[in-house]
Amino acid sequence: MLSFTRETLKIPSVEKSVNLDVWFYKPQGSGPHPVVVAGHGMGAIKDAGFADLGETWASAAGFASLILDYRFFGGSDGEPRNFFSLEKQLEDYRSVIKWARERPETFRNDKIVVMGCAASGMTVANLLLQDPGLAGGMAQCPVLDGYSTLMALPFNARLVFWAAVDYIGGKFGFSPVFIPAIGPVGSFAVLATPSAMTGSEKILALGGKAMSDSPNLLPARVIFDFMGAKAGRYLKDAHSKYLVVLAQEDDIIPPNIAREVASAASGKVVLVEAPGGHFELMKGGKGFETNINAQLRFLQQLVE
Repeated sequence: MLSFTRETLKIPSVEKSVNLDVWFYKPQGSGPHPVVVAGHGMGAIKDAGFADLGETWASAAGFASLILDYRFFGGSDGEPRNFFSLEKQLEDYRSVIKWARERPETFRNDKIVVMGCAASGMTVANLLLQDPGLAGGMAQCPVLDGYSTLMALPFNARLVFWAAVDYIGGKFGFSPVFIPAIGPVGSFAVLATPSAMTGSEKILALGGKAMSDSPNLLPARVIFDFMGAKAGRYLKDAHSKYLVVLAQEDDIIPPNIAREVASAASGKVVLVEAPGGHFELMKGGKGFETNINAQLRFLQQLVE
């Protein structure tokens, strides 16, 4: 196993004076190193299990990584806090990729891999469709078809009402209407499946955090953000391959969506099925070993 170092960087976003908080994992040895640019899931932060991933990519595969908190979350700047937008998430990935490309003495420009989790799996799909310079992408439990994912969640009329109010208000420049992000089954929250609350608590605990450490909020309009997001359905046109690790017992993102996407992707999607639920692909979960071993194989094949 290789040794590594970690430092926290402040990388400029597309907004003036708004910086992204990014962990830089650097493997031992002189560069340039291949690099993974990674981001967390919707409403989460990089403290929710990503340290274990960055450490393993560096120590077992020799990959550097740049792991970001998106604007409005975690250690990154941006107001209002907890504002989620797929468009802004895509901008943040691009900002970090651009920063890495401007440092060829540190990072191999021909070996930049993007990685996401859940909602950011959609962003990874968009990047693979749009950026021919990327070496590949990886995601665990990714959202690949936003509409199909939403339709599989329990219907909540109150949630739909406030999503519509917030979406329309956003078109007129009104401030976001924030609602609970995670809640128990049947509650008024964006995610209220059986695993949502306990799973979120477990992955936050990996970084020494608790649900009470930050507002458990998302803008209600996020529902409409996903309605037309279907980048996964076009992955046959991706410029490079996409490793998708699904959780066989996922109660948030139906596993069959990833299976359908992979079968239609003309070999561009490498599909791996891991045991466990949505939150069990992080360290300590029963799908972690399957997930991390698949990621390591994928990364190692890119540099062979």
